[in-house]
Amino acid sequence: MELSLVIPARNEAKRIDATLVAYAVEFAQDAEIIVAVNGSSDSTAEIAHRIAAAHPNVRVLDLPAVGKGGAVRAGFAIARGTYAGFVDADMATAPREYRRILEAARGADGAIGSRWARGATVHGRSPLRAVASRMFLALVRVLFGLRYADTQCGAKVFHRRFLPAYLAASHVSDLAFDVELLLILDRAGARLVEVPTIWVSQPGSAALGSPLGFLRHGVTMVRSLMRLWWQARGGGAGRFAAPAADARAGAEAERPGIVRTGTDVRK
Repeated sequence: MELSLVIPARNEAKRIDATLVAYAVEFAQDAEIIVAVNGSSDSTAEIAHRIAAAHPNVRVLDLPAVGKGGAVRAGFAIARGTYAGFVDADMATAPREYRRILEAARGADGAIGSRWARGATVHGRSPLRAVASRMFLALVRVLFGLRYADTQCGAKVFHRRFLPAYLAASHVSDLAFDVELLLILDRAGARLVEVPTIWVSQPGSAALGSPLGFLRHGVTMVRSLMRLWWQARGGGAGRFAAPAADARAGAEAERPGIVRTGTDVRK
């Protein structure tokens, strides 16, 4: 099996059916789809189980409210594929776009979708969300030096040899978990490519798309970033102190060519 794809889902009853069917069909031959239902109060879990009964490559995790990062982490913990990744449940990234990102990952240690990289196409992003994204990215660059054009796009994938390093060190469960993931992969020696993607904003999906959401989630994310920064500087008992030697060795042994971290990939 090439890919274990985690789809975190909280109260997504209105659209999880279409998302799961589309991804299950696109990846019917080469992936398992792990739906991590995260403390939903609607019928998301029931719909997911119904889809899983009809599509053998779909698995369902019924979780308490553990946050988006916690749901992705739980899915990664049971991943069986050569590559592990996640995608948002709103299908802002279509299945064929995700396949492009997976194809790019095969030439490196992993790949991330990017809405800000040159060549990306974005539909429907609100001005407030665009401003929030730019502000957050600027803070990430100042604190950690990560040079990606977009750390928050909900479409990422990496080789499973980096899973132990991530699962051992990760703890962020809010929307800042993407930064923690990239930081851990960076410190483990992973070389990721950034793929300009086609991304379509979906109604009701933007946690930072309203003034209230911007305030509530934005403050939480900034707090998480500051904790990560403190830990990265040595205050977290070495959580990010050294690369994972076995992961780096595996990367060097299997990598077919040299790929620069943060390089745009166009197809």
